[in-house]
Amino acid sequence: MKKILGYGLIGVVALAMTSAAIAADNARSSEPIRGKVLGIFVRSAYDGTIDQAGLKRYIKTSRVWCAWQDGKVLVHVRMKNASAEHVTVNWYPRYAIRAGGTHGDGFSSAQSNGFDSGEVRQLISKQDPKGVKDYTRIKWCRPHFQMIESG
Repeated sequence: MKKILGYGLIGVVALAMTSAAIAADNARSSEPIRGKVLGIFVRSAYDGTIDQAGLKRYIKTSRVWCAWQDGKVLVHVRMKNASAEHVTVNWYPRYAIRAGGTHGDGFSSAQSNGFDSGEVRQLISKQDPKGVKDYTRIKWCRPHFQMIESG
């Protein structure tokens, strides 16, 4: 029994050390954020959001921006669930490249985040626009909802 506990403790320590090393390596490899463009979270009556329970009005969005880091486009949005229940928000990290097209609007780009009542989260979606040279200027930043579900 002591051997099993000893091996378990060694495994936990090794896992913790590996996780710390990976986190430290990721922190070192991150370049500064470049080419930041302020954005707006698109919220109109005709934005195509699937929202059968009418919860969109309780999802507050702010601090929207897009920028480059480590060869990826970051799409940032702060979301707050002001409803009385847990919700799952599916959203598109949409942005456009100057002298290029719109990205982050496809089915595979959709992000899904669950929020408890009153919870606030800083969400960042990392996007790798196909065929776009790294650090090409971002034209605009306009993420939007895809679907909001109760529970």
